[in-house]
Amino acid sequence: MQVLLVQDNLEDEQLLTEVLIEMEENRQWCNWRNASVVHVEQLADALKCLRENRFDVVLLNLTLPDSPALLDSFHKVNDCAQAAPILILADEDDPNLAHLLLREGAQDVLLKSELETAPFARSLRYALERQRAVATANLIEAVTRPFFLYLGAHYVHFSRLTPFPLFLASVELPEPSEERSSDRESRDIVLLKAAEVLASAFQPPALLGRVARNRFALMTAGLTGTTFEALLNRAAIEIDGAARQYFRSPDAVRFSVTQIEGDVDLDQMLGRDGDEFAESAHRRAKTAMLAD
Repeated sequence: MQVLLVQDNLEDEQLLTEVLIEMEENRQWCNWRNASVVHVEQLADALKCLRENRFDVVLLNLTLPDSPALLDSFHKVNDCAQAAPILILADEDDPNLAHLLLREGAQDVLLKSELETAPFARSLRYALERQRAVATANLIEAVTRPFFLYLGAHYVHFSRLTPFPLFLASVELPEPSEERSSDRESRDIVLLKAAEVLASAFQPPALLGRVARNRFALMTAGLTGTTFEALLNRAAIEIDGAARQYFRSPDAVRFSVTQIEGDVDLDQMLGRDGDEFAESAHRRAKTAMLAD
């Protein structure tokens, strides 16, 4: 877990670091093994960190040396946080300010003088769960199978008007070894990671969709088959690392690629859960390969 701690008081910073270490020793990080903490003392430094890196959570003290009005400081951090949950570290108990910050999007407001390991760990865990639930809901809503099939049909139609080959790929994620609550949470994390990696590797107008529970589909033109497979393999390796971390599964991420020519039935080509994407008309399914 990547944590950004924005705090200018040395004693408070030491206290928070000790609490984070104790949480790690007591295994209170839920799905994370440990935490990597980046500490800054100025608002400007916090904004620079957030623009250059992604963090899983931000612990923010609003009374910094270069802070403007408290609410403005929160808005500046929130604008750069890339959807990371923000927990406010308050010096004084101010219910009105706390209510306003929560309404504006802060996940929680914690009074530093009352900070204890177990409640702090619980607050962090809940904040991360709420943020991931929102992200998962957005993922499920944005890239559904019907959405992909609808736009994919237009891609097939327009591809006939261009000289560029149109490729369709399927990326299959492994299943967790068990179906416990923690495994379902892990699947959500890996799905979000997979969507993020694929969207980063294949920018629009490439079309990306989640077409089954553990399967993504991708359609793009303008690349050679070799280049498309190489990009897919790199993305699959990164996704595979996340899947192995959370699932502890020996199964690898698998992907298949085919070039679309003529009239095709995308729904049939993509198959359903448990179906094999790579049939006689497609190339052999591949696993993520650590190749040159």
